[in-house]
Amino acid sequence: MPIVFVDLETTSLREPWLPGGRQIWQLAVIRREDDGRETTYNRFVPLRELDLERATEQALTISRFERHPESHGSEVDVATGREIAELMVELTADQPVWVGAAPWTDASDVLHLMHVHGLIPLEATDVPWDFRLVCVISQLLGRTALPPTAAVGEMAAMVGIDQSAYAIHDALADTYFVRDLFDALARSGDGRAGTP
Repeated sequence: MPIVFVDLETTSLREPWLPGGRQIWQLAVIRREDDGRETTYNRFVPLRELDLERATEQALTISRFERHPESHGSEVDVATGREIAELMVELTADQPVWVGAAPWTDASDVLHLMHVHGLIPLEATDVPWDFRLVCVISQLLGRTALPPTAAVGEMAAMVGIDQSAYAIHDALADTYFVRDLFDALARSGDGRAGTP
């Protein structure tokens, strides 16, 4: 079964369907096929589509919003919200397993984006991806004796992953971190979690 490692950067933490709710401004995906081949996608929503007046300073600071390509006069990897939603429809058409660090939040946001652009009906009875979302943070907690409030970097180190080697809070770097954690957990466990 294919796997999609997904991470987003958003404008706030407020639920996307509420007035002034969060918007995706960066989406990154690594799609792993059954044969182990991987394809990476990194997209930024155009600034003109973002309601930055409703964004929280904390969310933009943590996610280092100043990295947005258009802030530097570049259009590289910039795609409309609709194009990003269409990409996710394409990448999830065969119901891959969704793996992330906050998969429920990210999947909800992507589903909302798909709906906003009319790509899935409001009355849809199922999601486009496998419903069993995989959270690598929860898996780490299950493998360590650390408390749930432990730092992710501390937990990752216990399976041999150095979080400081990644530019955390950049969706693309976060997908590599998630993928590497997933594979490390598979190697340290019973091997059912993935293809290292």
